Amino acid sequence: MKARKVLALSALAAVLGTFCASANATVVLKAGHDSPETVPVARGLAKWAELVEQRTNGEVKIQVYNNGTAGSASDYAVNCQLGTLDIGAVNQSVMTSFIPDIGAVDIPYLITSYEEADKLFANNGPLTQYYSKEIADAGINLVNMDVWEVGFREFSNSTRAIHTPADIKGIKLRVMDSKIHQGFWRALGADPVPMSWGEAYTALQQKAIDGVENAISVLDGNNINEVNQYLAMTDHNYSAIFIIMSAQSLKKLTPEQQQILQDTAREAGKYQREEQRRQAKAAVDNLAKKGMEVTTVDKEAMKAAVADFLKEQESEYPEIVKIIKAAK
Repeated sequence: MKARKVLALSALAAVLGTFCASANATVVLKAGHDSPETVPVARGLAKWAELVEQRTNGEVKIQVYNNGTAGSASDYAVNCQLGTLDIGAVNQSVMTSFIPDIGAVDIPYLITSYEEADKLFANNGPLTQYYSKEIADAGINLVNMDVWEVGFREFSNSTRAIHTPADIKGIKLRVMDSKIHQGFWRALGADPVPMSWGEAYTALQQKAIDGVENAISVLDGNNINEVNQYLAMTDHNYSAIFIIMSAQSLKKLTPEQQQILQDTAREAGKYQREEQRRQAKAAVDNLAKKGMEVTTVDKEAMKAAVADFLKEQESEYPEIVKIIKAAK
């Protein structure tokens, strides 16, 4: 009887020991991003990882995979749903596959300044709250931790300098897989080709496309001057990026750890916005120094050239457009 009691106590101790070890084990979260570690979103993820490790005393770590090494950006949200990826930096255009009315943010010239963007997204602003709730309520196994900034998008190409909307006609350019992006460039007479950003540089090298459009800091960070000669400052739309997390990955954390992850995501988001704007300011000069011919295109002329298209798009998202216009 005494031997059995000793064995039972030993078994209980072993179970408790295993439980305590697992309770204190480090949780490593894998985060995917599709550009170099120097771009603002990558810097934001690195800052978030640093804050999380500090605040959780090393109990939670975020391991950042840049340059698409965790897969294609278009797959991040799906992989988070499946639980094969914990965190993905997912552009707003890609997120429309899951939450269609995020497409409203893609409408060109709807958000026209950083001040408006901050009112809408920064510090858990009204649009961040709106979309976070939509994602949570959709039952798609995803959680939106925050909305960060890619910035205002510009246009580069290897065909000609762009001075007027008419100069864009006939140019084949890479766009995201978004009906709004495709429709906008088609309305300007261009030939938009949906393609992941990770494939764009090679496509430019091989002359499969003539140009691309993206935030200026991303163009500079990806050395677009090596494959494109002309840069047009079109500011044609504001681009945000959703910091998406797998719901099942979040549930692996304690309530306290979950709160730390949420708080630090927003703290890192503030840092990321500042970094994006710092890089955006420097990027134009950098690309000009690297030999690109930089032109500015009249925004009102661009809007006038696609007025019917813009009106049609705004009519599809009346509630979101109302929120955005209230920030002006």
